Amino acid sequence: MEQITKSFQKAMDKAKINLTVIPYRKYGDDRSAGFELRDSSSEEVLFTMDVDVNRPTVPTKIYEISDLRFRGVAPAQMIADKVFIVSSDKVFRRIKDVVDLYYISRVCDFNREEILNALKNAGRDLGNFDGFLNREEELKYSYSKFRFAGGVNKPTFEEVYQMVKSFIADAIE
Repeated sequence: MEQITKSFQKAMDKAKINLTVIPYRKYGDDRSAGFELRDSSSEEVLFTMDVDVNRPTVPTKIYEISDLRFRGVAPAQMIADKVFIVSSDKVFRRIKDVVDLYYISRVCDFNREEILNALKNAGRDLGNFDGFLNREEELKYSYSKFRFAGGVNKPTFEEVYQMVKSFIADAIE
C-alpha cells in the first residue's frame, strides 16, 4: 500500500496537481485498494479511487475531469462488477453497488452482451438475484444505513430500487 500511495503521490506532484493521496482500504482477496484524493490545502476529500492489485487486466478508457486525465475501468466492466454483486446475497453488505448502479443508469446504457462478456472474461457467473428481487425489506434496511457524503441528497429507496431494477432488467433471467 505504501508503494502504491507513493507512486500516485509522485504522479500528482510531477503533474503539479494539488492533491494528496491517502490510503483508506488495504487490498486483499476480492478487495481493491481504496484511496482518497484530497485537496492539499483544505484537506477536503474530492473523490475516492479503487485500484485492483494483482488481478487480470480489464478494458479501460481515458477519462477527463477538468484538466485531470486518467485511465480507468471501462463503464461496461464497472456495471458488470456491480451487477455481479447485486445478483448475489452480497448485495446486503454492498448496498453502495446498488447506489452506484442508480447513478450509472443516468449516464450509461446497459448492453447485455457487453456485460455478460465482461463477466465471462472475469470468470464470474451471475447469481439468481434472489436477495435483490425477493428480500426488498432487508435491502431497504441496508439502504437506510447507507450514508451519502458531501451533502448529497439521498434519493428514496423506492426511487433507487425501481431505477436499478429497470436498468439491469436484461441481466435478470
